[in-house]
Amino acid sequence: MIARCAVLIGWLCVSVACHAQDVGQLPFSGSEVFRFALHQHEIKPITDPNEVMLRPRDTIVVIVGDVSRLHIIFGAGKLPAYLNAGGSILLATDGPTMIGQNDWAQRLGIEIMAVPLIADAKNCYQGQTECPFIVPRPRVNRDDPSPFQLMSGVDATGPNGVATSYPSPMAIQEGRGYLVKRLARYPNGTTPAGVRGPIDQRIDNFAVSLQPQFDNGGRMIAIADHGVFFNGMMGVEKDETAEKGFKFNNDNWGFSNRTIDWLQGGAEAPRKRCLFIEHGEIKDQFATEIEIRPPMPKLPPADALANGLLNSVANPLIDEAQKQDFFNRVLLNWLGFPVLLRIFLIVVTVAFVLAGLRWLTSGHRKREPAAIMTPLLQQNLLPRGGVLRQRTASQIESGNLYDAARRRVRQRFDVLGGQPGPSNKIPPVLLANDLRDGPVLMQSIRWLWLLGYGETTIAVPPTDWDRTNVLLERVTARAARGDWSFGQET
Repeated sequence: MIARCAVLIGWLCVSVACHAQDVGQLPFSGSEVFRFALHQHEIKPITDPNEVMLRPRDTIVVIVGDVSRLHIIFGAGKLPAYLNAGGSILLATDGPTMIGQNDWAQRLGIEIMAVPLIADAKNCYQGQTECPFIVPRPRVNRDDPSPFQLMSGVDATGPNGVATSYPSPMAIQEGRGYLVKRLARYPNGTTPAGVRGPIDQRIDNFAVSLQPQFDNGGRMIAIADHGVFFNGMMGVEKDETAEKGFKFNNDNWGFSNRTIDWLQGGAEAPRKRCLFIEHGEIKDQFATEIEIRPPMPKLPPADALANGLLNSVANPLIDEAQKQDFFNRVLLNWLGFPVLLRIFLIVVTVAFVLAGLRWLTSGHRKREPAAIMTPLLQQNLLPRGGVLRQRTASQIESGNLYDAARRRVRQRFDVLGGQPGPSNKIPPVLLANDLRDGPVLMQSIRWLWLLGYGETTIAVPPTDWDRTNVLLERVTARAARGDWSFGQET
């Protein structure tokens, strides 16, 4: 209990500002707090993917962040097979997971678009439009247990609200052999960034549950935002009036624990082993044990005897001699006070003379700083690279890669005819008639165009750099296939 309280108090070092970077002892976007919740549930890490495939009803698979390497970790068809065999899965990602490009997404019917969503500030965590609270959906049945227990006690806003961080739209296709339950959506008025009009209801999903139609204990929770489990989104803030000196200003910590409780179910006993994959990397540690008291050294018998004699016999004798001023009286009787005073003055005079000589010598030999600097050191102090490289480094240091993202979008869209027309607006966008995801593709194009040519600065933190590039490459690839193109403004 002491160790748990210490860890909770340590969260106070984590900034709760919605998108601070690397503040305090834990990174804002890390998963250490969520993994500590797994540790509290007595769940141990697994490092071998084959182990979960062999024991699906005893294990959990947690996947957060980038999912582009899942086919390398599991192999084709292995993730749906694990679920069908009674496995338990948590998938939390901002995407993209495209049906037709990811075999597991195709089999499960999950499609998460890498398009950030924004909402009205009143419906967002700390008033930041990129951090909308979720809205629980009505429970469709009264089965117990049920995945709707993840939404138990969740409000639309406030300390009982679940806060997201740059979430994405998610579409779920039924009829793939799974019982699908839509657990939560986004607030009314939520829109893709840079697009006017509300989000399409078909992709207005934050969390969904999938269970095999034949009840074998298999269960999966898909969440269109891994930011909900960030260290910095757990809502911990100082409060001197609280019993433990801190409180929660949202329900993300409670939501994390309810999610783990649901994932542990579906088997004869709670699942106690977990394969945790973060951005394609398997994590082998959920919590670090801390030694509260250092162990006593093991002394050899002779050393132990000497220490005992010193503590029991010698130390009392020395203390008594000091009390009677024994050592000072011996020194005075031996040398006398005049001799001691003379020695003291000689020592102090010699010390001052040596210090003065050293100061004069160092001042005479002192050289100019430029002469001391080696050519290599002087070269290292000069700016490196051209103006563009220095500017990019400055953007990385400030935490906003807007200019670099803007240049990259223009490089791709200029050759497609994306320059602003005479009205200084986006040129007409022509879409093929047979596109199933036409609205989503149009939203992606408009958002990228505003990033590249719009007059308003759009925040592009380093954590979203890869996602923005993936979206840009997908959209330009679709243009190359003939799915869309820019027209001429009339």
